[in-house]
Amino acid sequence: MDDDARARDLESGEAWRDFCDRLKAVGESLTSDAFPSAPRDRAEGYRYLTRLLAYAMRMEIECGDPLFPQLCRYEEPHTQWGGPNPDNTYLRARIDPAHAYRVWGDLTGMRQIIASLQEGDMQLAQYGVFSEQTLDDWTLGPNGELELVIAKERPAGAANWMPMHDQARLFQVRVYLSDWVNDASPVLHIERIGAEGEPPPPPEPAAVAAGLDRAVDWVAKSAAYWNRYTWKSFERATPNAVAAARSTPGGADNIKYGSCFWDLADDEALLFTCEEPEAQYYNFCIHTMTWLESGDFANRQVSLSGHQLHVDDDGRLRVVLAARDPGVPNWIDTEGRRNGLFAYRWVWASTSPEPTGEVMKVDAVRAHLPAGHPVVS
Repeated sequence: MDDDARARDLESGEAWRDFCDRLKAVGESLTSDAFPSAPRDRAEGYRYLTRLLAYAMRMEIECGDPLFPQLCRYEEPHTQWGGPNPDNTYLRARIDPAHAYRVWGDLTGMRQIIASLQEGDMQLAQYGVFSEQTLDDWTLGPNGELELVIAKERPAGAANWMPMHDQARLFQVRVYLSDWVNDASPVLHIERIGAEGEPPPPPEPAAVAAGLDRAVDWVAKSAAYWNRYTWKSFERATPNAVAAARSTPGGADNIKYGSCFWDLADDEALLFTCEEPEAQYYNFCIHTMTWLESGDFANRQVSLSGHQLHVDDDGRLRVVLAARDPGVPNWIDTEGRRNGLFAYRWVWASTSPEPTGEVMKVDAVRAHLPAGHPVVS
């Protein structure tokens, strides 16, 4: 559809009616046999749709113009999808490979970051990841300031350059916070080179219509994809068996993901044991069935980072997954879920230990731990 047709559709209200009709169809799909139907699942499912929509509207309407890009935060407590890491601050901006961009900010106190150019999202079958860089690749100013140029050619005098790729449509950032108290999450900015100080124009009918179309398409495909992805993975897996860590298509090159689908009664626990990885960053966390959210990480202990985890004197990690607190420092809360996905991440790792998993009664956990393992009351 060309811009003139889009403008007519918005001005007549047709674009909005189409948006609402398609959104209604997504909501109705949650009552199909493809989605879980228990009361908690249904409640979380419709809440999930509101979260997807909140992100999509912000990204496609408010931040959808690559000529005047804005960094949009996502994968926060109220906009989760695809198994986010609770220890990351996620930011992304819409870009156009025909242009060049400048990114800047104060990185003082930041632990680590992955910045990259993305083709899009896995659920849209857009897997391309380009020009991945970290804090170690950049030269900062004397006060921790970053200035990064994204362009096809490196400008003369540019201290930091990220090569533009013809398929890139997003500039994306993951900031790592292993120590939630002391690690900084910087404020970053982006602008198109050549538009410095220029305000964005008023919204145009064609642009708003296109944004509505992209937003509802993203919501529909996200809801269907992650539900299907999670169930198919669950059906292939052996319950309570741990899979080795590996890289994921569409993910960052420096990250390896391992997982285990749990099946636990309320009085059962799953004890994970492995050597501590040699990694700049690592963590363990839960993801929900089938929305693939990371639980209520603002209020419950559903994840633990390397900074937060206790390591026993033998150099091994022992992490307990259970609905009830077993009185150990490395307890991860299932939020009372019978089933779910337990995930671990090794990032910038030179070793890749594979945890073992053992099911036991919660009351028996202490007997399976070393004598010096702390007691948490």
